[in-house]
Amino acid sequence: MKYALMVQIDEFGDDDWIYVTEDSLDGPCVKVYNTSEEAEDAAEIWRLPGKERNVKVVTYASKD
Repeated sequence: MKYALMVQIDEFGDDDWIYVTEDSLDGPCVKVYNTSEEAEDAAEIWRLPGKERNVKVVTYASKD
């Protein structure tokens, strides 16, 4: 099982979430983590004071 980060886009409503991505040779791809602890550590970079709920760690099933 892998983990990914999702960030809520406030301007568009409560149900609008996007994955945090990284560059690859094939273009942007979802950044995945091997453990939930690694993902939680990375999520701290994205969590703004007062808006912590706008970032969540989710399980991610790769399409590979």
